[in-house]
Amino acid sequence: MSNLPAINKLRQDNPDLLTTEGLSALLHDCICLKYAQHHRFTYPSLLADKSIYLELAQIGSSNVEDEALIHRIQASSKIWAKNGADTMQEATDFLLLFHKIRDNIHQLQQNLSISGVSQRHISIRVRPWRWRSHRLFSYPAPEDQLILLECDRIVLQNAVPGVLKYFLELVQMSPTYNLFFVDENKNKIPTTVAIVEDAAARAVKAEIYSESYNWKPTNTNCWEGKPAPQLHPGEIHLILHLDWDENEFLFFDAHHPDINRWPWLAEN
Repeated sequence: MSNLPAINKLRQDNPDLLTTEGLSALLHDCICLKYAQHHRFTYPSLLADKSIYLELAQIGSSNVEDEALIHRIQASSKIWAKNGADTMQEATDFLLLFHKIRDNIHQLQQNLSISGVSQRHISIRVRPWRWRSHRLFSYPAPEDQLILLECDRIVLQNAVPGVLKYFLELVQMSPTYNLFFVDENKNKIPTTVAIVEDAAARAVKAEIYSESYNWKPTNTNCWEGKPAPQLHPGEIHLILHLDWDENEFLFFDAHHPDINRWPWLAEN
């Protein structure tokens, strides 16, 4: 499958195509092709020669329905219109085409045993601007658009303790953050380190990210927040996945203790 003309054309642009990041970028380019003016393409060949896109959809076996779909798209001069699909049929065709390409790329990924996991990097500033003012951390996370191989699941599950350790080190540094469990209604319920640790012991993968905002009032009882990097982020989030089917999650938030970070609370 990797010797097909469409793949070889794309490899001329990027020799790293047949890697985790390369295949993920390819699928991201494909889904963004209808809105090319808003996307920076990793593979410009998709813009220069859109037949590659159709070739990717025809990798492997095809049936009458697939051939009819390709014929409709080839016959349409608007399928890559600047402002997207003009009709419901065009929108449906485009989505079906992407799904066909995605399935083919996933099969290629499995055939070549290309991992669906890449390293995610996080940097949180915990000291004033000087040497080593940031706490840096990297952990494995699923790559957008790709599937997980069996070996990827082991890597992700083995990484959970490290993600938990990083999260707890951050929230227990001075100033100590306030810990919350976030329920399905987005209510934030005060919790403890022990409860977070117990939950993490059941997780198959974990994610962490932080946010900081400058809040300004817009009108009565309303506030608008704009992202603004700060010393010690305003919020640190931990997401624990309890199954591989993405049906069960646990969310924990850590909030900076300075009430001035939350001006609507400081006013009360």
